[in-house]
Amino acid sequence: MTTESSLFPSSSQMSYSFGLAGEKSIAIDQDYDPVTAWRALSHHVVRYPRDLRAHAQRILLGHHNSDVSSFLPGSLQDLFLILENNGYALRKNLLDLSAQYLTKKEVSFFTQWIKQNAKNDKRYHCWRTGSVLSTGSCGGESLLDQEEQERESSTASYTDVLEEARSCLDYGQLDVAQQLLEDEILKSPESKEIEQELLTIYQYSRNRDQLIALGKELEAQGVTLSEEWIECQQNSSTWNE
Repeated sequence: MTTESSLFPSSSQMSYSFGLAGEKSIAIDQDYDPVTAWRALSHHVVRYPRDLRAHAQRILLGHHNSDVSSFLPGSLQDLFLILENNGYALRKNLLDLSAQYLTKKEVSFFTQWIKQNAKNDKRYHCWRTGSVLSTGSCGGESLLDQEEQERESSTASYTDVLEEARSCLDYGQLDVAQQLLEDEILKSPESKEIEQELLTIYQYSRNRDQLIALGKELEAQGVTLSEEWIECQQNSSTWNE
């Protein structure tokens, strides 16, 4: 699992942060590695969420760089969340510029968001790929279904589910990573890597109830729990002490 320290910038990301801080233009210089630049900007947005220039740089970075284009929906979402119902022109302009790189559903989602009063609407907090500010909570079944469909369509940009889950962990999306791994282990219970990553998440979050519940679900499928899983269940009795 990604360690707690990985939630903070690495030395290479910090050096990019210093360089990016001096960038006066909204469009990032092509000399920057797009993935490292996007990560550095993301850490900056977490620390300074109202830095609108950094938000815009993250969004535009995804326009012409395939390595980070899958993060564009979440980058837009973070800007929309910070502005709430303000900054109509900025939100509209960046959405118009990004439309050709988004799916029709994503364009519809953000267009509807602009039209509606979304300040207290939890539906717009559903996590989207690339977001570092969303809560991950959703308020409607239809949007939950839509989010699941969009997440499945974005999986193609990752080598496997484990890589996608680790990417989620990089940006603090613990619940999303956990859900991805739980779905995968029910389909492939023999995967030791998936199991280890999931057990580590349970230990980190002290989520004993879900650990026990999923263990029972696996057993109901005829799966024999591993020694590691059983040991984790036994140790979980002390997690809340």
